[in-house]
Amino acid sequence: MSRIDILTGKRANVGNSRSHSNIATKRKQQVNLQRVRIGGVRVRVSARTLRTLKKLTAALAAHKSHQPTPAPTKK
Repeated sequence: MSRIDILTGKRANVGNSRSHSNIATKRKQQVNLQRVRIGGVRVRVSARTLRTLKKLTAALAAHKSHQPTPAPTKK
């Protein structure tokens, strides 16, 4: 199973590790993947994506709970 964020497509970053004498060796920075359940399906998403999802669901819940009261009708 590859280490790829299902929702954003984020994957490993490749670069060089530099020693004290400036010798370059290849290294990989892996994605911080977490297993979470979204809509009853278990998926692997990055920690950054998980934070964003939590913020969006909280904002959506706050928006849904704050329904404006209907204006009084004239008789």
